[in-house]
Amino acid sequence: MAVSVRKAVFLLQTDPYLPKPVLRALREAEALKRAGWDVAFVSWIKGTLPSNAPSEAYPTRRVNVPVPPLGTSFVRRALAYNRAMKRMFRACVDEKPDLIIAHDFEVLRAGAMAKRWTRKPLFYDSHEDWPALIAENSAHEARIAKAEERRLCRRVAHVITVSEPIADKFRRMKKDTTVLYNARPESEIHLADREASRRSFGYGVDDFVVGFAGALASGRGLEILLGALPMLPPSTKALIVGGPDEEARRLRTLAQAEGLQDRVRVDGYRAFRELPPYYASMDVGVILLDRRPNHERALPNKLFDYMAHGVAVIVPDYPAIAPLVLEGPYGWTVPDVQLEAVSAILREVRASGEARARGKTGREAYVRKYAWNRQEEQFLKIVRAVTEGQAV
Repeated sequence: MAVSVRKAVFLLQTDPYLPKPVLRALREAEALKRAGWDVAFVSWIKGTLPSNAPSEAYPTRRVNVPVPPLGTSFVRRALAYNRAMKRMFRACVDEKPDLIIAHDFEVLRAGAMAKRWTRKPLFYDSHEDWPALIAENSAHEARIAKAEERRLCRRVAHVITVSEPIADKFRRMKKDTTVLYNARPESEIHLADREASRRSFGYGVDDFVVGFAGALASGRGLEILLGALPMLPPSTKALIVGGPDEEARRLRTLAQAEGLQDRVRVDGYRAFRELPPYYASMDVGVILLDRRPNHERALPNKLFDYMAHGVAVIVPDYPAIAPLVLEGPYGWTVPDVQLEAVSAILREVRASGEARARGKTGREAYVRKYAWNRQEEQFLKIVRAVTEGQAV
């Protein structure tokens, strides 16, 4: 007698692959596939349907419902949202799911509707504190989102999220909640030789290299980093790599205007597989997000990329990221992302001589605790417990 294969349906608020892969959902999908599940995606496409989507590992239904941007007409946005949720609900039900996983708040209503219709368990994977994120553009929509999230969570069997402060919000709602960290699997991490990498970039043995690898945008504190360099010894250098290219050019121009062209290297976007020599060249990596409610509660993926490559970190003293970094310690915290504080912590880190040791401790913690290999084990344990009616 053939054994029926269970199916998980992922609801996404974007395409699974474009403009960039939704790695968290794809990793969960791959874990379920290896565990014997069928997997399908239902995606909300808010703009033009992708014409050059890569070959798909999973069946994907794309629901194309354009929506006005946040901060524009509330009524038009609400109508578009209602249309999208109804269509996603129908597409999800048509897939006959045994498990529904909503990534992220924007598709949670469709998940709740499908859960009520199918009577199958619903997971809510909350990547951000969405009401706090929405509040940056619309206080009115943020209040609605907060109430809607609380209402819809009544139908959620288990919440998965990215940090303890966000998890605490759901636990106060009496929801079973687990933190799964957004770290890459060990198979994606390739360590480069430190001495060869530093030579290739022209760094000397006495240079202290402060690095940043990631998206270049406002609120990342990179202008503050460049402003701190003149207050530090000339052998303190900055190595910045990321995109978009126009932002890289702007930072390069800024460094030249400040006379720092011999101390600052800014390279444009590189694929992750090209980054190991950059990480290997760094003495310390920085995460200098400005103070916003969502930044205070989030754990940037680049934290785990630094740790995976053995790079100590400097991070703001925010509720989510600071306790994690100090548990090793895997780096240092800065009380404020301001010029004086950043220059002071860089001076302290360089003088301490502990960066290499703290980076090594971070690398060991990544392998032992944070790598996706460890998160996958926990994810599958939760799936088994919920779908089999056991306690998590």
